[in-house]
Amino acid sequence: MSENEKQNRALLLQADFDQELDAAGAVKAERLLAGDARAREDRERLDALRRTLRRHAAREAAPETLRTRLLVQLESSNGQGRIAAGYCRFARPSWRVYAGSIVATIVVTLGLQHLVEELAAPDRFMPYVVTGHMRSQISGQPVDVASSDQHTVKPWLASKLPLAVTVVDLAAEGFPLVGARIDIVGATPVPTLVYKRREHLVSVAELQPRSVNYPEVPALRMMEGYPVVVWKEKHRTYAAISDLPPAELEAFVAAFRRAASKIESVPARN
Repeated sequence: MSENEKQNRALLLQADFDQELDAAGAVKAERLLAGDARAREDRERLDALRRTLRRHAAREAAPETLRTRLLVQLESSNGQGRIAAGYCRFARPSWRVYAGSIVATIVVTLGLQHLVEELAAPDRFMPYVVTGHMRSQISGQPVDVASSDQHTVKPWLASKLPLAVTVVDLAAEGFPLVGARIDIVGATPVPTLVYKRREHLVSVAELQPRSVNYPEVPALRMMEGYPVVVWKEKHRTYAAISDLPPAELEAFVAAFRRAASKIESVPARN
């Protein structure tokens, strides 16, 4: 799909969501949604965004005093001096008032668009995490160091990266450790642990905690058809991805967090 086709597809879905299409356009959008699973996912994200905005974005009318002050300042900038508030309320707006309204509309629109992008789109690092997982599967080499022993994987990662990586053994939980690799997320090398569940692989990237604002409670997201669970633990931040069903990936994350908490609670030896 070309870039223009992607843009036209996104515009069609947005216009259909806002009920701005004519009959022919509505039929076209209906056919797209019926035959394109990704389009349906995009529509679901728009629905989720609308619910989020309605729940968290308060609707407040601008006070009349604000309009009065704006009119006064606009007229004053033309050297005409301050005018009475009563006159401002009933006087016919000058071209500067119309210009000011246009500018204000543009600013509000751009601000809302930015908010929509922030809420609907994944964070800027998630595409790298997803790409790293996909690349590892396509290449047939999901790890740089292959070992089911955490005492082998952890020293290897420590020799490559200037941080202590949390490595846990989840074989008893049905997720044996396969090994680890180093992915490039943005421009930063990050440690990625790899676990296995039947014939499926789970990649767990430990990201820089200052780079992303992940929730303390694991949150499930979807990208490129893959479920991704993101969360933070004190000074650590994680993103887990797999082609497992979302429920199984969430079960893995729960097991990982339990095992990691036991390691964190063990006092360090002098």
